[in-house]
Amino acid sequence: MKNGKLVTYLGFCIRARNIVFGVDDIDAQRKGVFVLLCDNALGASSVKTLQKAKERLGCPVIAIRAGMLGEYLNRPAVKAVGIKDKNLASAILKEAENEQDWIINSELYSGGVN
Repeated sequence: MKNGKLVTYLGFCIRARNIVFGVDDIDAQRKGVFVLLCDNALGASSVKTLQKAKERLGCPVIAIRAGMLGEYLNRPAVKAVGIKDKNLASAILKEAENEQDWIINSELYSGGVN
């Protein structure tokens, strides 16, 4: 089931070009990313890369149930995104607090997200 507010917030990020798609592009960012969203089905090497990016950027990670992030974005292959707008990142974090299937500030481990 889609979360309407999250879909709207992600749509705003896409239209404003304030989103970074994919683990490699997130890893290339040095600053300006305020929250990371990742799919629960993220592979082990991607988890390791995302963990390093999380520590370097100093931003929270929201883990979303497998397959849902791609559905929210209408891009099934996307497993991780970074939000570059501070206000939209704050709104997404607030929305995530109300979702039972999402894990905020999860500890990433090899083979997926807690």
